[in-house]
Amino acid sequence: MTMDLTPREEVESPEDVRRRIHRKRRWAILALSVLLVVVVAFVTAQGLRNATLFFRNVDEAVAQRSELQERRFRIQGRVIPSTVRNESGITVFEIVHNCAVAEIRHSGDPPELFESPWIPVVLEGKWSEGTVQTLAGSDSHYFFSDRMLVKHTNEYASANEERISEALPDGFLEECGFDDLASQS
Repeated sequence: MTMDLTPREEVESPEDVRRRIHRKRRWAILALSVLLVVVVAFVTAQGLRNATLFFRNVDEAVAQRSELQERRFRIQGRVIPSTVRNESGITVFEIVHNCAVAEIRHSGDPPELFESPWIPVVLEGKWSEGTVQTLAGSDSHYFFSDRMLVKHTNEYASANEERISEALPDGFLEECGFDDLASQS
């Protein structure tokens, strides 16, 4: 009796096996590369989005309100102490810079140092329509903020000298004519 030792299926040659494995590796590397590119693009887009949020002092933001419309940006000024109040979980206050005043409505908890009088703040958000009465008079918009940074370190001051300083400048608000504000400084 003889045994038939011929393979029933065709056996792949070592070269065919190598090609098949190489093809699978190529697809895996391509898929991983595409995933990596997508992740890098996402991270870059998030970083650029944050970097494109620009600063405006209160006076600049008020003057450029029609240009800014509903775009997000950062506004900075000094918190007017007598204007801080809480309305249904929203912190409402006014900030001033170069005699311009804006009402701020901030969602979320303000930082601990926010309680300091005349504290310089940077707020991230956008203008919203709504009639408000500020210490400087009536206004048709307020700034709705969802992120607040309070300037409190010497590192900030040295790195951002062109920004608002911590100490109130001599004669602050005297030229503005805000009687209510001048008595608070």
